[in-house]
Amino acid sequence: MKRIGLLTLGQSPRTDILPDMMMILGQEFEVLEAGALDDYTSRDVEGLPIREGEEILVTRMRDGREVKVTKSFIVPLIQKRISELEKEVEIILLLCTGRFPEFKSKALIVTPSEIVKGAVNAAIRRGRLGVVYPAKEQTAHAYREWGREGLEVHADAASPYGSEGEIAALAERLAEKNLDLILLNCMGFGYKAKLLIRERTGRPVIQANTLVARVLKEIAS
Repeated sequence: MKRIGLLTLGQSPRTDILPDMMMILGQEFEVLEAGALDDYTSRDVEGLPIREGEEILVTRMRDGREVKVTKSFIVPLIQKRISELEKEVEIILLLCTGRFPEFKSKALIVTPSEIVKGAVNAAIRRGRLGVVYPAKEQTAHAYREWGREGLEVHADAASPYGSEGEIAALAERLAEKNLDLILLNCMGFGYKAKLLIRERTGRPVIQANTLVARVLKEIAS
């Protein structure tokens, strides 16, 4: 049985993400999970300073609590976990759609941002793209990340770890935009969120974690 490392920015295990991904990966893989924040408590993380202008990332603690961290804080912790996981696996998937510097590793590091970007570029050349982030602070960079000539970008935000009501309200807002394609731009958004948004908007929805799982299976098989 082949081993794959899954590295979350928060704490492992990611019982919210893994079931959807394993439906695609199947039983031929053994998954080893690790979290950048496995050595931290929720209180530790909540006490971390976030300065104005710093890039924010959203993740989940083991108890289901959402936390926000800065990229500058989390990158060294990711590298530490990679150095540990690479002793056990040949492929490590980073469970975040954000962009990161190149990490040092003997293992192959799979970063979802490039996979998701490629899929979106292949699916829509012109029209109206909706991009859903897990935090409002991230929406300001939407056009820089996704925009190009002929493509309108409409950014919105909702917590992947919040209530169904929050996702339902998001879906209603998206339905008003007459979008051609919607991207759930966070590995934390699951199938329930995708289904609700697709039903309310009537538009195609890309769920990042299952998209990445399909590519990961191809790479690892």
